This record gives sequence, structure tokens and C-alpha cells, in this order.
Amino acid sequence: MPSGAFTKFESNMLVDVSRMVESHGQLNDDGPGRRGLGHITRGGVLLLCAAWELYLEELLIEAVEICIARCADPDVLPEPVKHTISDYVRASKHHFKPLAMSGDGWQTLYLEIAREHVSALNTPKRHNIDAMFLKLIGLADLSDNWSVGPDAVNDFVSARGDIAHRGKDAGYVTINRLRDEYIPQISRTAIESDNFVSLYLRNSFEPRRYPWNRRNIG
Repeated sequence: MPSGAFTKFESNMLVDVSRMVESHGQLNDDGPGRRGLGHITRGGVLLLCAAWELYLEELLIEAVEICIARCADPDVLPEPVKHTISDYVRASKHHFKPLAMSGDGWQTLYLEIAREHVSALNTPKRHNIDAMFLKLIGLADLSDNWSVGPDAVNDFVSARGDIAHRGKDAGYVTINRLRDEYIPQISRTAIESDNFVSLYLRNSFEPRRYPWNRRNIG
């Protein structure tokens, strides 16, 4: 099995996007030109980006929980993660926040920090994703392991933003682009992210085993 985050992405969220594509096919008479179905393709883009964003958030939390389970104390955490926790404690306005690190309190605090960070991920572009994975689990440059072009994910998220802010006045998204470009690219990128995070966690913490099975990419 892949991560719980990917299982949900594939079996739940991605299914809803596929149903949007099916609905478009049922309403389209297959004639030339547009059929006033732009609301469906726009909705499909919004839904797919929401699925991508939620997948990343849940993958990060799942990975943080594994880091916690495999670390006896915070000194074992990767350096970027220790900096993230330390900065959070120092910036806290609560006078006794450092006491939260005593005993196993660091685990609760670490998870609290992770949840706050992922809740702020409103634009799931490459640089934001890379920065968050580095801060929360110490994984640098996750996007370097994506096989899509360097701007593919960013362009998709920008298209979502255009739709969210301009609605019908946004650039027209064809069903072919949604079905044959956006969905395959985001699906493949999610699989590659899932696989690489699993490999990273295996190589970074004892015991040296994959936290979830990696998925073959067809």
C-alpha cells in the first residue's frame, strides 16, 4: 500500500475529478466548438488542485508522525527540523513555551508546528512545497524528483488561481487539457512524491525500512 495520503488522493479525491470529466462527456454533443461547459472544466481544475494540496498536507503530517515514531529524542531529527522547532519556540509569546520540549513534549510540539505549517499551504507550487518538506522533515528539493517539466505544476496551480480569482473571465480550459494534461501530470507527480518521501524516510531513520510501499509508475 502507498501512503494513507495517496490512497485517499487516488480512491476519493481523484475519483471526483474523473466524474467531472465524465459529466462533461455526457453533456457534450461531440459537435465542433464550445458547448457552454466551461464551468465543468473550471470546476475540474479547482477540484484537482484542492486534491493536490490536501494530498501534500496529509503526506507531510503522515511523514512527521513517522519521524516522531522513529526518533527517540529531538536530537536525532534532521538539522532543518531542529531549526524549525527551535525558531518556533523562540518566537512564541508564551513565556513557558520552552517547557513544552521537556520529556516527550517535543513530539506534541513538533506535530503542532507541522499542522500550523500545512494549514498555511494555500499555493502548492514547487518552491512552497520544497520549503515545507525541508522545514518539516528535512527533505531538500523534493520537486527535483518530479519527471514533469520544471514549470508544469506551477502552471497548473497558476491556472487554478486564475479561475479562483476571475471565474468565467479566466482563460478557457479545454476538456482535453484537463483530462490529458493536468490530471495525468498531477497524478504522476503525486506518485513520485509518495515514492521519494518513502525512500527518504527509509534512508534517514532507524529502522531502515520503507514506511509504505512505493508505487510503480506506468
